[in-house]
Amino acid sequence: MSGTEPVNDIIDSLISTLQSHTEITAAASAPVQAVAAALTTALTGDNNDLVFTAKTKGTAGEAITIAYVDPGEDAEAEVVTVTGTAISVTLRSATSVLSTATQVKAAIEATPAAAALVSVANAAANTGAGSVTAMAATALDGGVDGTVGGPFEQVIHSGYLYIANSATGNSVSDDNWYRVQLTKVS
Repeated sequence: MSGTEPVNDIIDSLISTLQSHTEITAAASAPVQAVAAALTTALTGDNNDLVFTAKTKGTAGEAITIAYVDPGEDAEAEVVTVTGTAISVTLRSATSVLSTATQVKAAIEATPAAAALVSVANAAANTGAGSVTAMAATALDGGVDGTVGGPFEQVIHSGYLYIANSATGNSVSDDNWYRVQLTKVS
């Protein structure tokens, strides 16, 4: 639960859901939310690391790779190419000084095929002002497939009621499970 929804809206949704769907199943494990795969670079130098996060949550994002290519000669601008889920950035080079992280970020965001696959942000404590270095193709990691649930499916596990908050159900890339702790009425 994100905590941003007003409590009354959640309670109203829960009551409506329980009234319209009476089947509740016990589960061996709790449903899980989908998590996007990500890559945080760890390049030599300061202020040059970026975080790439898959736009689609789940393990499918682990197929995305990012590579930085040193052109080996002066090049006026970064060139981003995308082949399937492989994103390659040929770096700008001016007298052996390569692109900054900010320039790489802007080039990826300006390339629709790349921007459709990943979002890009400066890594913690990085300004983006530092020059990047060449980097072999590196896969995003850590994606988690969410538990698939039917429309407003309800599951009980370890004293919690979980509800898939979707009229159409969800997929491995959704994160719309909500949970309510059950307490005994005395």
